[in-house]
Amino acid sequence: MKTVNFVLVLLLFFGMQNVIAQADVKENVAMIKKNLADSKEKIKKYEWIETTTVFYKGEQKSVIQKQCYYAVDGKLTKVETGGSTPAEKKRGIKGKIAENKKEEMSDYMKKAIEKIHTYLPPAPEKIQKIYNDGKTTIQIVEPNTKFKLSFPDYNESSDMLSVTVNKPNQKIMSLEVSTSVDDPKEKVVFNVNYSDLPDGTQYASKTILDAQAKDVKIIIENSGFKNASGK
Repeated sequence: MKTVNFVLVLLLFFGMQNVIAQADVKENVAMIKKNLADSKEKIKKYEWIETTTVFYKGEQKSVIQKQCYYAVDGKLTKVETGGSTPAEKKRGIKGKIAENKKEEMSDYMKKAIEKIHTYLPPAPEKIQKIYNDGKTTIQIVEPNTKFKLSFPDYNESSDMLSVTVNKPNQKIMSLEVSTSVDDPKEKVVFNVNYSDLPDGTQYASKTILDAQAKDVKIIIENSGFKNASGK
């Protein structure tokens, strides 16, 4: 009898834990969606500088700066500024080899940068669909404070978007994405740090993509936020 009662207690305990976990998932998903939706609207009144730095085999290849703002039609506009500085070209035979290699990698780097922007910011409707499909999982990073929610197949099969949140502060802390660029077998990972503007708007302040199979690293930083003129 004691054994039966012990088993029932265990089943009840784990059942309650599952209910609590599912409640945490639901609450955090709702918070993430609201945060993303609110920030998407608030950020439209700002302009800022986006700096993209590309490294190949540890060597800096280029730095591109763009002024970003939302046009009157509501579309995000990016204009390259004078802060862009391509890497120096090497002379001689080594220079030609380096330039040829650069040409080979430039298409990959362009695709990688474009891939990053397909995840930023995450779309609330995609997050909701994954949750509705019962695929969302939750990990407790710090009890009652920090949680990591994972959304598989966010953009395509076998990719993963993970969102770390501070529940008491109702804030997104960071994102982590595992995906691919050309070859599905060659996984790339990028991490995104989130920051806050004075009015509570959240934005991706720094993104680091690491494509180890290609020896490529891409860093995208958003800074210099200010109210756009006329808004």
